[in-house]
Amino acid sequence: MRAAFLLAFLVYPVAFPSGESPAQTAGPAREQAIRESWEAERLHDQFRHIEAAQAYARAVASLTAAFGEAHERTLIALNNHASALLEMNRAAQAEVVLRDALDRRQRAGLGEDETLAATWNNLGEALLVTGRVTAAAAMQERALTLRMKLLPPDHPEIAASLTHLGEALRQSGELTRSRKLLEQAVELWAAPAKGRTGPAALPLMPGYARALNSLAMVHDAENRPRQATTAFLAALAASTRSYGPRHEFTATLHFNLAGHYGQHQDWKRAEEHCRKALDVFELQPAHQDSKFGLALTLHAKILDQMNGRKREAEAQRRRAAEILSLR
Repeated sequence: MRAAFLLAFLVYPVAFPSGESPAQTAGPAREQAIRESWEAERLHDQFRHIEAAQAYARAVASLTAAFGEAHERTLIALNNHASALLEMNRAAQAEVVLRDALDRRQRAGLGEDETLAATWNNLGEALLVTGRVTAAAAMQERALTLRMKLLPPDHPEIAASLTHLGEALRQSGELTRSRKLLEQAVELWAAPAKGRTGPAALPLMPGYARALNSLAMVHDAENRPRQATTAFLAALAASTRSYGPRHEFTATLHFNLAGHYGQHQDWKRAEEHCRKALDVFELQPAHQDSKFGLALTLHAKILDQMNGRKREAEAQRRRAAEILSLR
């Protein structure tokens, strides 16, 4: 059975400027716009992505009116609005928002800064989801180059860009370069834990598990099953520590392990991990239904290979068809 893998985004909201209270912004319109942006950020931090996206849209309108279309606060809110949309799998809408941000920057004649790098990074993710792999890799290359110019070499945003570019190159088939970039990303994500002992020695940076996930898929594509298994299991352990056993990304890793073990005909382990993914995906919001449907389909394929499980397989296949037909 050919492995089926899922991805999860590595996009973060950009922090709004600190050290300034609404009362210091001279005017009720500006004060209200800042409060709206803070409320959107609060919702985003709580993973309430639908409400956050709606709040960011309101904040962008208020910030544009109060500060201008290309003010730092306005551009950050646009980028964060796109991040929330990406986390809801609304890549086409995110692309529109990000291109609006780039157009505003161009009209204002703005130079290069970290907000631009974040916009390029998120646009690369939107392009990747919508199947424009070559364009996505080019956009991630620009983001990485700019971040390496602006930031210290061990900065986590550089690790994030290495992860994104490595994944885009993996999908484009440039496996050797992808593997090298992802190995570099894994090292950078794990660096804060080096030389420590006990719980502090466990890499907990948010991108560590995601870089390992992509690296494992590269190993599988290069026919290195042992290295792939090691990387997938390390990613699962790190995600469980960082996010929790029932987080969406932890479930994604269970799904990927199910596909990996299925590819190598280890049906018992494949079924075990697929069930764990299903337990989480079944309770996710409606915008994750496609993942639930894919997990049901994979489970059916695994059950087809196990003695006496054909009836269960057919039931899972029917459930998957029902869910995917509603999208």
